[in-house]
Amino acid sequence: MGDFNPVLRGLSAYFRLTNYGDRMVAGCKVPESVVSEMLDSPADNAYTWGGERRPVTRLEEMLREMNITTSGLLAGVQHHLTVVCHYPVIDDPYEVGKIICADAIADLYAMGITECDKMLMLACRPRRMCMSEFKVVYSMMEEGFKQCFQATGGRETWAQCMHSDWFIAGGLASSHWEKSRLLARDNAVDGDVLVLTKPLGTQMAIDAYGCIGQPQAWERYNPFVTEEDLRVAYRLAVKSMTRLNRKAASLMHLHNAHGALAVSGRGILAHARTLALLQQQPLSFVINILPVIGKLATVPCCQSRLRRGVSHEISGGLLICMPREDAASFCRLLEAQDGHPAWIIGTVQSGQRDAIVCENAQIIEVSE
Repeated sequence: MGDFNPVLRGLSAYFRLTNYGDRMVAGCKVPESVVSEMLDSPADNAYTWGGERRPVTRLEEMLREMNITTSGLLAGVQHHLTVVCHYPVIDDPYEVGKIICADAIADLYAMGITECDKMLMLACRPRRMCMSEFKVVYSMMEEGFKQCFQATGGRETWAQCMHSDWFIAGGLASSHWEKSRLLARDNAVDGDVLVLTKPLGTQMAIDAYGCIGQPQAWERYNPFVTEEDLRVAYRLAVKSMTRLNRKAASLMHLHNAHGALAVSGRGILAHARTLALLQQQPLSFVINILPVIGKLATVPCCQSRLRRGVSHEISGGLLICMPREDAASFCRLLEAQDGHPAWIIGTVQSGQRDAIVCENAQIIEVSE
């Protein structure tokens, strides 16, 4: 549970927020089909639209509550909206709120959008969670969400609750941004390098930490790591997941970034392949360095997925294409301004719009 003590919040000593997620889903990201069904379902209220009275969707209701409109925009200004939903990844609702805020806005940062106008936090209460428990969780989660939101430079934030079969933490991020200031995602060229702004292994660090105190599960990690190793990895993962990519987004403008994606949900390899497919030129992305949280890569049950680039990530870093001559300066300035390192993890080469992780990729252990 990390530092979260449910008893101090008036909850049962046995309360675990993660018990209310859908454990049949790989990783913690809610499937898009579930999110679409949830947001496209009719809202409780009806409004008059152009003289016609009809039910509106929950998403429309949220946007109306946030006073967001896509009409009457200034010339050259576009509206961007990102939506992210997770099952609870850890038991601390405060940190869950920070994680969902950081993850929801990450897709804006990947486009070079450094200012977020408004955000909304969404919490779905499962029917088997009693109202007194939900009130505590909701309040703590909202506190964490607002704390993280303050660092975005945004103006307004909202919170809303819904019912669901599972506990779902969601975030909506809205920004109006000049089209001329967007960073295109499709300008990579042969000779560029790949930069990553956060380490890999977040989901694995959380899963490994949960095995402490469970003899059968612990056998997979002993004798490769100690309990303290996993506690350190857990702390690193939480710090990484709650950290914004805002400074990286700002520095991309200064260092000629040719494209970027936010790494979350799927592994680094899937994101690299997606980014390669978006490029104007036929290119291949070759990943030869993997920065990994703590000592996870030394554990056999983690090693394979990490080395293949298929470990699930939560609120990860930006995967960026940029000229080699700009990358070193980018990494140096980001560490100086953000207090955390970034890494050149691979190269961009002429190829077949694909990505690979080298079999002998170097592992960098990222420590506190």
